[in-house]
Formats: sequence, C-alpha cells, structure tokens
Amino acid sequence: MRSFPVGRYVIFCLPLADGIDIVRVLHGARDIERIFSQNG
Repeated sequence: MRSFPVGRYVIFCLPLADGIDIVRVLHGARDIERIFSQNG
C-alpha cells in the first residue's frame, strides 16, 4: 500500500497493473496507525 498527502488529507492506495485502487482517504489529524490496526 502507498500513501501520499493531498492538502489536509492522506490518500491510501494500491498500485494495479492498469491504474490504482483507492483504499482510504483520511484527514491528516486522525490517528492513522490506530485506524489501520483496528481494521487489520
């Protein structure tokens, strides 16, 4: 999974052979590690 900031948000995506799959868009102030560990 890759991530990159866009303004106040962080975009999480998976690269595909023909593009990307957007997995999640989160506000940068969120506890991102906690959110992903809950969904693990």
